[in-house]
Amino acid sequence: MVKAADTSSSRAPTLGWFAAAAALAVVLLLPFLLVDVPPVLDYPNHLARYFVLAHPDDPILSQFYAPHWRILPNLGMDVIGAALLKVSSVHVGGRILLASSLLMPMIGAVVYHRVAFGRFSYWPLASGAVAYNAVFFLGFMNFLLSLGLALIGAAAWTALRRRDRNGVAVIAGATFAAAIFFSHIFGAALFALLIGSEELARILRARRDGAPMIRDLGVSAILLALTLSPVVALYLASPLAEAEAGVGPWRGLAKLWDLLAPVMTTSETVTALSGLALFAALVLVARGIRLAPAVPLSLVVLALVFTAVPAMYKGGSFLDVRIAVMAAMLLFAGLQPQLSPRRAIVVAALMTATIVGRSAFVADGWYAHRRDLAELRAAIATVEPGERVLMARGRDIDIVAAARAGRALAGYFPIDNHLGALLLIERHAFWPLLFADPSQQPLVVKPAFTPYAGPLCEPATPSQLSQAADQQPDSLPRCRRYLADWPHRFDAVLMLDPPPTAPLPELATAVQGDYVALYRVVPPAAPFASTNKFAAPTR
Repeated sequence: MVKAADTSSSRAPTLGWFAAAAALAVVLLLPFLLVDVPPVLDYPNHLARYFVLAHPDDPILSQFYAPHWRILPNLGMDVIGAALLKVSSVHVGGRILLASSLLMPMIGAVVYHRVAFGRFSYWPLASGAVAYNAVFFLGFMNFLLSLGLALIGAAAWTALRRRDRNGVAVIAGATFAAAIFFSHIFGAALFALLIGSEELARILRARRDGAPMIRDLGVSAILLALTLSPVVALYLASPLAEAEAGVGPWRGLAKLWDLLAPVMTTSETVTALSGLALFAALVLVARGIRLAPAVPLSLVVLALVFTAVPAMYKGGSFLDVRIAVMAAMLLFAGLQPQLSPRRAIVVAALMTATIVGRSAFVADGWYAHRRDLAELRAAIATVEPGERVLMARGRDIDIVAAARAGRALAGYFPIDNHLGALLLIERHAFWPLLFADPSQQPLVVKPAFTPYAGPLCEPATPSQLSQAADQQPDSLPRCRRYLADWPHRFDAVLMLDPPPTAPLPELATAVQGDYVALYRVVPPAAPFASTNKFAAPTR
């Protein structure tokens, strides 16, 4: 994927470059041909939302959900997905969307590198080594889309400013800024950082050349303000501006593992080996490298933010992981190696082996995931359209044990928590964990079913179900209120990692598997039926 031809000065892509790019795409996209629902954490949940948005008049789903389009910094994939799933089958269209999110940061890296260095190089193609990263496996599709758009937008700004086409730069930059905001707020921040760093580098060059700085500072400030004004206006008009801070914990030394986020997989061993390979490649190319003008300051700022940022803020999670992936992409977008032919061959071999090996590992895991999907589909086959089905896990997650089975991101989080979204997609059942929070998504749960919904929440455990079985919503924590009096409000429970027998007396086993079980709810006499304002509609 990376070749000694990095010493070429061709401004146009060569046949060899096209061949390498095509081979890279084939290697990276092969896993998508092996399974119809890839094991990516948030993906099934996002896909279910796109499906509802694409079919707003569905006679069953329209009873539960309604589109609610408004100014939000998470609309990119929703707009594309709602349009695509009108003309495509759900699982084909879904994989196209997921594959696009995988490729967008690399496309951005190629475009930015071409503008920054005036040539097509093989080095940005090596970003394929970090394509399958923690952010991708967590399913943050809008974030990945915004990362690619931020790099492309910054490249457009840089190219136009170098030609002193300031008016066009502002128009193009403001357009990109708005589009990036609607994809993800982090992408808008990266775009602002890159073009701001580019302007500062321009001013410093002018100072070295003896040009007056005051004028350049004023021009840059005005251009940046005009370009970024749409982001400020859209942010202030969005619910995000009024959202509670919701600051999560600072992860301290755990951030050392976060540094491996650009190469993180479901295996700690593969993650560590990938990190070593990437580090070795960077050491080999470190001598004599050229950096794009905006990149040194951008990397310093990202490093400082990575160190200081908490794990969560204003509903956004895994913040340090996202920043680590941003920085990794900049290493491929804004760095140009100057290699001897021998060293270039070594780097090319190392990066090619890393890309192929990582993709093969992913392909193997995704192929094995078909067994889990088959068992889950067998379990939900008896669920009727319109039924209300809870999602649960049979035990507290053991990350290490789950990771060995390929069901968790190494050291982080299970990646199968949202597989229950297939209840909505394939059985048209009500599934309470659908991402339908009006402050973050363009979809709402209709009032009659709002008490049953727990958007942005995780599957329940048997102990949580037991505690909530006879409780009123106000007596439970926010993400458990939808569980209140669940035996009288839900028809079934879908449980991952189930125990050998039904864990609660209110559950009767309908389908028992090693990985998935479906239980029918057998409600006891309602303890407060006459006063429960959240009583379920007649089953």
